[in-house]
Amino acid sequence: MQTIVYDDKEIHYDLHKKPDVPFIKIYMDDLNGVQVTASSNKDETRIRAFVEKKAGWIIDRWCGTHEDLYILDTIDFKEEEQRIPYLGRSYKLKIHPETDSTEASFAFRKGGFAFHFPQEWNEEKRQEAWREQTKAWFKQKAADKLASLAEETSVSIEEDHIRLGRKHKDGIQLNWRLVHRPKETTARTIQDLIEEKAY
Repeated sequence: MQTIVYDDKEIHYDLHKKPDVPFIKIYMDDLNGVQVTASSNKDETRIRAFVEKKAGWIIDRWCGTHEDLYILDTIDFKEEEQRIPYLGRSYKLKIHPETDSTEASFAFRKGGFAFHFPQEWNEEKRQEAWREQTKAWFKQKAADKLASLAEETSVSIEEDHIRLGRKHKDGIQLNWRLVHRPKETTARTIQDLIEEKAY
């Protein structure tokens, strides 16, 4: 497996070399990530350069296909009525700037989400705290909730590597963002990974 980094996001890809492939091809497989096919004679440095050139397109295509997984990235602090999906249900988000606070916090309270931050923080600082707080909270919940969906297979949580998950010799790795989807949907994804299906 190869890895490139684009805008602080890791993109893993599997390289398949074949003798009869005239040009480099990129295929997006939801379950197993980016699949790259190239000629057996093609230099791997040139293949990597091609994937790096297409990295923006890969991320745009992935995020466009899986918009429900990227709700956290689209939150607008100026809008009053916003919702976040969690395990398939949608919950209200309340954003509270506070005058007497020095730190940000994100929590689930009274049937909804709440994000608090010091009122004097600028947009950049609010966004940074939002990314850190929400990612930590949802990753922990993914580890707690999703691991129980497979009866005989070990499930671990991974970063958002532009795939839903991956099967390896020790079990299944799942993208932490799947915690936004219903458990039944993620259970099907796990089963498909076990059966080594391709989407």
